[in-house]
Amino acid sequence: MAGGPRDYSSGTEKALFRLSSGTCYFPDCTTPIIRTIEGHPVVEVEIAHIRGANKNSARFDPSMDDAERSAFANLILLCTVHHKLVDRISPEKYPVEVLRSWKVLNEATEGIEALRQDVTAANFEALLERIAGSLTLKRTVELDLLAGFVVSSTDIATVPPDSFDVVLRHNPHMANMTHVMVSNIRNIGSQPVGIEAVDLYFGLQANDGSESEASFTLLGRNDFGSSNPLLPYRLQDGAAVRWLTKMETVRYVVETATENGSKVLNLRSRVRLSTGEVIDSIKVPWPFKSSWD
Repeated sequence: MAGGPRDYSSGTEKALFRLSSGTCYFPDCTTPIIRTIEGHPVVEVEIAHIRGANKNSARFDPSMDDAERSAFANLILLCTVHHKLVDRISPEKYPVEVLRSWKVLNEATEGIEALRQDVTAANFEALLERIAGSLTLKRTVELDLLAGFVVSSTDIATVPPDSFDVVLRHNPHMANMTHVMVSNIRNIGSQPVGIEAVDLYFGLQANDGSESEASFTLLGRNDFGSSNPLLPYRLQDGAAVRWLTKMETVRYVVETATENGSKVLNLRSRVRLSTGEVIDSIKVPWPFKSSWD
């Protein structure tokens, strides 16, 4: 018996999740496709039809059969709120052409073209891996961990960590400024990315000489709520954003580690994208070691 308009093949579902930009397709929506809650991945979007699934659905096309309605080309991913908006609340504002444009913006063209080929159960996984591999450069995010000085509410002077002490010695007036660690996040790819979390990781050495790594989650403590981006955050291609945390907070973590018998050797920044991908900065020695001395 033929499947219905919502009987998606496992291949179709995999393609939607693998080839998307990582967030709800509605413009500027930051809802991630998958969010990690208490260590478990939770899907936060729904599969929506460009042309309606049933005759009473928005944008229904009677000329299509159910196989076409449940095919990859007719499907997008929307969060619950925007799915209701598009299909039930204001469907007249969202015709087929609009939803198709969202699909184009949120999925790589070469991925869609490849899936128009003759795909079989035998070759699908290999094809999907090839497509996903070709998209790697399109979601390129670079992350640097810098030291900085808050000059004003809109002006942050950043320096490499190994220059921090030198700058202070030559500019004594900067000692009275708020000192910060800056996670500088740049999207140099050609697709928007969703930023779900920004963390600092501390490399620790215990008294017995063993080394480990502990995380300090900035989502739980936001030192600059008025200037740090609201997470999850959609970072457009070609754009950059900074996440600040006070140096005072970092020193507090270092002191706490020391009181518990550990020594902080280094720290680095980590960004988790809505796709589940993780981006790390290079490790910065602690305390900062100046290359100028």
